[in-house]
Amino acid sequence: MNHVSSAGKCGFSFLFLALCIRTTGAEDLSCPRRTLPVALRDQQNLPMQNVSVSDLAAKVRGKPIKILSLAPDTRPHRLVLILDASGSMGSKADESPVFALEFALARHFFDANRQRSEMALVIFNRDVTETIDFAQGTSAVGDKLQQISSDHNYVKTNVKGRTALRDAIVVGLQLLRHPSSADALYVLTDGGDNASKHSAADVTQRLAVTRVRLFAVLLRQEFSNNIRAPDESDPDELSKIAEKSGGEILSAAAWHGKQMALSADSEAKLKSHETLVRLYQAILADELLEIELPFPIAKNEHWELKLSDSARRLWKGSHITYPTTLVKCNSE
Repeated sequence: MNHVSSAGKCGFSFLFLALCIRTTGAEDLSCPRRTLPVALRDQQNLPMQNVSVSDLAAKVRGKPIKILSLAPDTRPHRLVLILDASGSMGSKADESPVFALEFALARHFFDANRQRSEMALVIFNRDVTETIDFAQGTSAVGDKLQQISSDHNYVKTNVKGRTALRDAIVVGLQLLRHPSSADALYVLTDGGDNASKHSAADVTQRLAVTRVRLFAVLLRQEFSNNIRAPDESDPDELSKIAEKSGGEILSAAAWHGKQMALSADSEAKLKSHETLVRLYQAILADELLEIELPFPIAKNEHWELKLSDSARRLWKGSHITYPTTLVKCNSE
């Protein structure tokens, strides 16, 4: 595998209406123009340079979408780090717990991105057990991670129970007041879910309406051994939710002896931390693509964005991450 909210007091239906009628430049959902986040990465997972609108082609329902502009996204980015502390993050026999791998990835993500973004934190199992919101500040997230690192009994005491992954994503989304496509959720989990009240369709719709992107790294004890509970949902569900939002499963991660192995660099050409830093650029080094639709979107639609034939020959092995769902136009 290479790549591997509620609406508060007014209710979700009001949130959907309010967001659809807003006309604030890049976040406008009215037709015919949209501005959407895209991440263009080359074969080495580095941002592609000097890409122009003529290098891209887009279609919806077989009809071409006009691409108007492509420019760096210079907006401030907010990130919610979501950590799975359910029983499947524990260990079997003498194995190191998956949570140790997860925590190493969490610390790396925080250290690599704390200077470039605001951060919040959600930790969950059957319920959300810890939250640090943006008002508390990014440093409070670092303090919590340090506290967990110093607690040698943390796994034994706190990593347990069933997995409500979709519910945790909704809580993470709620921490983002006035959300935009500059905001993202970063989830470390095995991808399973056996306790959520929210459905995959509900989470997908909430992400689409708020335009928040979902990224994840899938955790494994070993690449050939998944200790996910038998009644948990398939990780492919998380992949589909992420893809529709404009995010993706960035990689799978597992222990290889005492070293971390990443499927995004299966040949181990780079050190793990270098691979991760490159992957993070899909979140923080995105661009904004302005498009003009060929017709009003009466319902949520799948669309396709790809490189032109000549650009594909130039950038072999490249990858585009973008919201694959176009939210319906304002019908008012």
